[in-house]
Amino acid sequence: MYYYVILSLLGVGGLILQSTILSHLTIAGVKPDILLIIVVFNSLFKGPFKGSLFGFFLGLVEDIFLGKYIGMNALAKGIISFIWGWLTEGAFRENLLVPVVSLFLASILNGVIIILLGEVAGLNWNWGLFFWKVIPVAICNTCLVPFVYSHFYKGVTMDTKEQAL
Repeated sequence: MYYYVILSLLGVGGLILQSTILSHLTIAGVKPDILLIIVVFNSLFKGPFKGSLFGFFLGLVEDIFLGKYIGMNALAKGIISFIWGWLTEGAFRENLLVPVVSLFLASILNGVIIILLGEVAGLNWNWGLFFWKVIPVAICNTCLVPFVYSHFYKGVTMDTKEQAL
């Protein structure tokens, strides 16, 4: 229970951060996707089904408050959460390489899904977006892992210990 309250607060905080401070602190027009980081880390620990439900919900909240295209982030984050929850089942989560590689690849796949959904919706987005937007966002997200993952890991393991008692 404690975990989901904290996770919801992290989601709301990430949404506020993404829409205020981080929208002004961009490097070459690139800012980290805080909500994607939360979604990927959650799916690492909670698996594909719980992860995809939370990913879809948080993506939908992002679409409602920040997005132009309702459902695009919801679908992308739901798919990413399911895939990463499934791929990392049984992974050695204590190793920092797992979240680093996971977040980098998930960020790239998220960008590809968004571009593909834009193509399906009839938006004329150039695939050049992949090189000047998707890859830099993936690098930016990955650079945050050492600062964020240890706190996330401690919160999850603390919640698991409390449930065991």
